Amino acid sequence: MRNKLGYLALAGIFLITSCAPQNSSSDEITVSTAVARTLEAQNNPEDSTAELVDNNQDDCLPKHPGKQELSLPAGFIAGLDPSVLSFYDSSGAFLGVKNTPDLPSLYMNWIHPAGGITNGIDGVPLLFGTGSEPDLVKSNISSNIFQMDTAGNLIALTGAEGVFTLVVYSTAEFTEDGLISTLKIAEMGNLVTTAPQLTRVGNDQLVYYPLAVHVEDGNMQGIWFTYLKYQMSDFWFLPLFGLNYYDFIDNSVTIFFSTEVMIKGFSPDQTRVLFSPAPGFEAEENKKTLIVKDLENCQESIIHYHETTTIGGGDGVFSPDNKYLAWIEVSGFSLEESVRRLRVAVLEQDNKLLLDSSVEELSSLVGGEEVYYLIAAGWISEHVLLLETWVKGLENDLIIGLAPDPDHPSDPALGANQSVLLAEGKFIDFLYP
Repeated sequence: MRNKLGYLALAGIFLITSCAPQNSSSDEITVSTAVARTLEAQNNPEDSTAELVDNNQDDCLPKHPGKQELSLPAGFIAGLDPSVLSFYDSSGAFLGVKNTPDLPSLYMNWIHPAGGITNGIDGVPLLFGTGSEPDLVKSNISSNIFQMDTAGNLIALTGAEGVFTLVVYSTAEFTEDGLISTLKIAEMGNLVTTAPQLTRVGNDQLVYYPLAVHVEDGNMQGIWFTYLKYQMSDFWFLPLFGLNYYDFIDNSVTIFFSTEVMIKGFSPDQTRVLFSPAPGFEAEENKKTLIVKDLENCQESIIHYHETTTIGGGDGVFSPDNKYLAWIEVSGFSLEESVRRLRVAVLEQDNKLLLDSSVEELSSLVGGEEVYYLIAAGWISEHVLLLETWVKGLENDLIIGLAPDPDHPSDPALGANQSVLLAEGKFIDFLYP
């Protein structure tokens, strides 16, 4: 396996020859809030044509809380084993490792780097959950492990990006009164002394799922969150319903989408959302579509599924400038027969497709090897997409950088439709300055 990986790394950059697009035909919630306090802190296939829905910007409600200003990612985290995570810069240069003892799996959203890497990874606190009973939130700070909080049944953990040490996580617990879910945000060191800001009780199996933290001028403003269908089986896409904003200053919740909508992607600057109607709520014309919405002006565009897509689409990732969107669609009628398709579109050019290929057509990503699974992890720069690939014959996943736009052939040093091997393992999260 190491020799094989060494060969791929030595080969460096592989030209993608088979990726060119091909032509083809008021949510009722029970919420109680605690007293809040401020925390410092290609071709254009016929079926890809956008259907633009114009809305009057003055009538765009609810009012968006503001764009999140973010630097470009400075690197990323990858893992081969839950007990130790590797840090890389944006070119794939290895920076070091941090231990994460008791992290049960790399397939859970239980990890967050709570700080920037400008001064090296030793100064980046790494927060993670444990698989104990109850779950614990721990941190690795300068290679020392600390317990930060007791989290009951942990659902998801994230936080503010960059230099901020703000952390948010959600929990769930079955009780006689129903399924109780909580959402808590605090400075990393204050987690244990902070009460949950939101608590929800219901019998619909919906639990809080934090998406992003909104920070302005160094102060925490709010939390974007959705609902996870707890213990619901979905082998293809995370079952997330509704979009909400918790205003930390006003201690209030604003509903942007009810649970009749499934969230399929959320932009890093918190202004764009990819969604589809939830099963049972879609109009006939929207049954095979994804919708992109600008939350600042309410403008929407519709993306039609590929003609072979039968299961659906999701896992959408927006580029930092919201120019590009990458997502996955799945065809087949069973888990064993399912085939994933990667699609990349230029949103500002009526969703013009730059890439539209099934995993079977993407062998050139990894030097001709057979790819049997692929995830669009996110954008490491404005023009370079990170892909996590599972390749037959290799023990570990490979993280690939792809520059799909021929108008931007070198970002950094990548030609159009070329890929480069950046790391080995499962993609965990981005690092920021």
